[in-house]
Amino acid sequence: MIKNRIKKILSHDTNPVCSGSEKKEHYSKALKRLVENYQELEEEKIIITKEKKENPFDKKVRKIVEGYDLVNFEIEKYGQDSISSPKESLSSGDAYRYKPFPLCIQEILYNYLANNLQVYPSTVGSSKARQDLVYYLVREGFPKEDNEYCSGINVHNVAFASSTTQAFVMILKIIAKEKDTIIVPAPTYGIFVEVAEKLGIHVESIDLKEENNFFLSPKDLKEKIISTNERLQEENKGKDYIPKVVAYLNINPHNPIGNVLTKEDLPILKEMGDICLEEGVFIIDDLIYRDLTYDRDHLAFPIASIPKYFNNTISLFGLSKSYGLASYRAGFIVMPTPIFWGYATEMFDLMDSISVLQVEAVRGAYNGSNKRYRTYQKYFATLIPKYLYQLQLTKALVEGIHSIEDSKTKEKIIKDIKQFTEDESLRKDLFQGIENVSIRKNTYPKSGFFVLLDFTSLKGKYYNNKKISTEYDLLKAIYHFGKVRYLMGENIMWPNEEEWIARVNFAIDKMSLIDNFSRINHFVKELKDEKETI
Repeated sequence: MIKNRIKKILSHDTNPVCSGSEKKEHYSKALKRLVENYQELEEEKIIITKEKKENPFDKKVRKIVEGYDLVNFEIEKYGQDSISSPKESLSSGDAYRYKPFPLCIQEILYNYLANNLQVYPSTVGSSKARQDLVYYLVREGFPKEDNEYCSGINVHNVAFASSTTQAFVMILKIIAKEKDTIIVPAPTYGIFVEVAEKLGIHVESIDLKEENNFFLSPKDLKEKIISTNERLQEENKGKDYIPKVVAYLNINPHNPIGNVLTKEDLPILKEMGDICLEEGVFIIDDLIYRDLTYDRDHLAFPIASIPKYFNNTISLFGLSKSYGLASYRAGFIVMPTPIFWGYATEMFDLMDSISVLQVEAVRGAYNGSNKRYRTYQKYFATLIPKYLYQLQLTKALVEGIHSIEDSKTKEKIIKDIKQFTEDESLRKDLFQGIENVSIRKNTYPKSGFFVLLDFTSLKGKYYNNKKISTEYDLLKAIYHFGKVRYLMGENIMWPNEEEWIARVNFAIDKMSLIDNFSRINHFVKELKDEKETI
């Protein structure tokens, strides 16, 4: 079912030498028995779960899974062979194409020149490498000395990981038992929800409300924890184990909205921290987009840097989004010492040790040296304006060139659109924006590279004489018209089901960005208010 995995597996294999499916009559006896005991995909034969379950997910999570299934695989059956796809997709999770962080490459090259590559690396990274992370974290405000809440950060609080997704899965295996619950904000990062449920850990969502600027309401969090625990106790009376809420996932900066909890938002963070302490719930602080915060003086504030919450917080950092090294799938975790030892055990059982290549790449980005901080300032001083321009370009393509206030930015956008096409009619359409489509109000991002489009006004319109009644209908129609794909509201647990929301990546190549929105623009013009009589 979860066919988005296929896309990740095959995404770089654009010109395979050979491909195809094995015939069942060629299966060996052992292979036949294996297939009978595993659920399989209809064509790709990729095993996804050991047990055949009719409904392994609850309703909200099933929508996420089915949504990814449509976006990443099934959508292709609705395309027209005569239409070529855009060079890059709006559904992408890739960051802006930019040079990798220089010190990451430097550390990798130094590693290649080492004379001890025949030696297996340490399970979670060497103590020396982890100490570099500690130096970085201390400079970022994490507690360095013994205090009334913790002993200060040390090498037994940090460990390297192959990705934040891998780290998240392994952390859940340590802190949760089957049927325990984690609470996530809605909207949310759908992959985390999916993998938690596959582990047998239930996910409860808590809606981020517009009146709170889509920030968490600590009061709502407390009520959700208490009510969920009460329900779990009632449902599991008399059983050997009573499941409970074990963690709250704090995504900061938020994916997909892009808002940021900074040092100015300490009252919210402290109230959240106090509630989780009181209720015995860990905070998983996902900081993967922290370094792509646009306001460089107000980065996302790590909860674990507050001593009181250090031993109740698990923080996730990584290279993928900010440092131009998504292909390296490298990151690290900050966690209480007992969880560190559990993580080390899980890592050893899974893969013996993490690749030294990933360790060195992470060390280049996250260390406490003055050189790192000088390089960091220079790197992001150049990179962040590129994201801001791409965001303004997207705004112009959606809401019209008149929505751009800065004259220099407007001139650059006009120049890029003229470079995209010499067709004056098409240029005019692009300058006007897309009718009945807008950036969702109060979600203009302050970090990352996603923007939320509001397609609600397209509900009930007709394409090819077929009524568009659901988000799925709309995506299928847009893909049929122009092979444009994006993540739907259901992919991200958008809390208002009456709204049709699209999460799009504005960091893709700017000509491809214009191409995608040009196709959406033309698609919307093709829509009819009523079914045509023949």
